[in-house]
Amino acid sequence: MAWSELDYIKTVRNIAEEAIKEYPNGQDDERQQFVSESVDGNEYVIHYSANEIALKASDNEPDAADVRAMSANDADWRTMRMLSTYLAMESDVTEEIHKIFWEPFADGAEKRYEQTHI
Repeated sequence: MAWSELDYIKTVRNIAEEAIKEYPNGQDDERQQFVSESVDGNEYVIHYSANEIALKASDNEPDAADVRAMSANDADWRTMRMLSTYLAMESDVTEEIHKIFWEPFADGAEKRYEQTHI
């Protein structure tokens, strides 16, 4: 497969949309579990050659200290890179879910919602 930054962004969006479809009523814990499981098995995380593309496309590359804290003491650099990609992608999907929920309220729409639903 030929991975790309654009494909990564589409993949993040698809996981976010699936998570919302599976858990539409704000079941945050269940939705986050779905996101974690979806990201954990995603090709951008499990294939080393795709890690660089994902990390390059992400605005959420984790701090090295965070990765080290979550890894085993004897983790090699490949494992650390996969964990970095996992954490970045999980954050990207979570941000995308937030965007999808709040897009309808952009530009003062939340005020209009409050005025019509009070």
